[in-house]
Amino acid sequence: MSGSERPDRTLSRRALVLGTGGSLGYAWTVAALSTWQQHTGLDVRDADVIIGTSAGSIVASALASGVAVDDLVAHLLEPREHPPSGTRPRRRGARGGLPPLPRVGPGSVRLLREVARHPRRFPPFAVASALLPIGRADTTGVIRLVSSFAPETWPAPPTAPELRIVATDYDSGARVPFGRQGAPPASCAEAASASCAVPGWFSPVRIGGRRYVDGGVCSATSADLLLGSDMPALDEALVLVPLARRGRAHLTGVGAAADGLFRGMVGARSAREIARLREAGLTVTSHAPGPEERAVMGWNVMDARRQADVVRTALRTTAQWWSRKDRDT
Repeated sequence: MSGSERPDRTLSRRALVLGTGGSLGYAWTVAALSTWQQHTGLDVRDADVIIGTSAGSIVASALASGVAVDDLVAHLLEPREHPPSGTRPRRRGARGGLPPLPRVGPGSVRLLREVARHPRRFPPFAVASALLPIGRADTTGVIRLVSSFAPETWPAPPTAPELRIVATDYDSGARVPFGRQGAPPASCAEAASASCAVPGWFSPVRIGGRRYVDGGVCSATSADLLLGSDMPALDEALVLVPLARRGRAHLTGVGAAADGLFRGMVGARSAREIARLREAGLTVTSHAPGPEERAVMGWNVMDARRQADVVRTALRTTAQWWSRKDRDT
């Protein structure tokens, strides 16, 4: 994957917000960005600000490092050869679709104490993450991938957009936007690995002596960070929420019902953040997977074996969506 020449920025100052979504949300996001580019004639790398959470942090790191989104599409669609099953090395990641058995006991007693002291301060997902046991999978795959294209130094203006990668401090529950002044120093690979550390699945990632887990614990998108004093004045934002849903849910079975409920909760919080952006005067275009895309994803968005199928489906469905005159923004 490599960068390529692109036109100058337009006068409109744009932000790109890429939400959490697991392995399949990553695939959907890449496809949606590709078709958005085709529809608008703009290059997503020309955004003035990029915020990435969990799976979105990998895409954000790539774009801020100059990688073309269509190179990300090609990487997901290229055939991958595997060694015979008897010689295949054991992995401690999410490639097989299911995690290794976690450790016993709650993942963060300190966070549970903070919740007990200030119960209204924390969203439900933060409470659930503290109760989940420590996962045994690791995020070395994220580190290897992001290190393959991102520099050791943090991308920054004027040669790169303002980049924020969001993770959650696992002992305080605080949202930490890496890349913001005052945040712990980290490379893109380190920050992305922390942002992708799903509680109960992956082990927390240590940066600067602190433990960090998936940024989606605090917010699936953290779109409200665009209103911070550290941000430039912005005119518009594209917000992708791969863990939300668009259209009616077609529920069959307990897993599908739980997935629909979860996506509804994610979408509701994201909608509140988007409403704040619009109240502040930003023109916001948002999108989430529709019924056909969710049917291909299934309930387990961590099952990377479906990535190519999700990309192929989303390249078609998102292209149709951007072209609809009656779509909501």
